[in-house]
Amino acid sequence: MLPLVRSIAEDIQSVFRDVTGRRTDLHRLLRRRSRSAGSAYEDEVAESRADLQAEYDRIWLYREELESLGVHLRQPEIGAIEFPTIICGQEAFYCWQIGEPRVASWRLADEPWSARKPVRTPEQVN
Repeated sequence: MLPLVRSIAEDIQSVFRDVTGRRTDLHRLLRRRSRSAGSAYEDEVAESRADLQAEYDRIWLYREELESLGVHLRQPEIGAIEFPTIICGQEAFYCWQIGEPRVASWRLADEPWSARKPVRTPEQVN
């Protein structure tokens, strides 16, 4: 399943970068506002807001696609994904993010992302 999750996460990360740029452009546009801006300015603001909303909607659809696979989007900006599991009777997540070749860390559900621990392979356990 990781190749499919990777593809969706890469799409999310790309759209998230676009959202960040569009949001910056919109803030810049709003700061340039003048009293005599007129309808051209208002049209540009409306179009910018609509484009931004469309990008947010795309992220939401990708997030729903991940959830239909049983995984969670943790941090869209880095393409961080979590796979729910139970470890030693406690709710936990296997963690993966773009750039990692495999799922190699985990955390308990009540721990932050920064508390991830490496997954130990059978060779490492013995």
